[in-house]
Amino acid sequence: MSMYCCEEMKTHLSNGEVAISYVAKFREYGIKYLDGGTSFQQILYCPWCGEKLPESLRDQWFDEIRESGYEPEQENIPDEYKTDKWWSMKHR
Repeated sequence: MSMYCCEEMKTHLSNGEVAISYVAKFREYGIKYLDGGTSFQQILYCPWCGEKLPESLRDQWFDEIRESGYEPEQENIPDEYKTDKWWSMKHR
């Protein structure tokens, strides 16, 4: 599955020219707040083509981390949980 729903999204996100970001481990898209932090407002539809974006996996990520015996703030979480690898392997 591509992280882009259209060529416009691919171009703008790849160039880093807009305040929209993608968080792979949660499969979330959002508009960054310009307060210097890492927070963003999640968006549900592509701002260029209007396609519905994939559902967030944030809740499942926290569930899997805890079921694996870790806490989300631990530094020794397995590397696959720091990227999209944990969910992409399940959805092939």
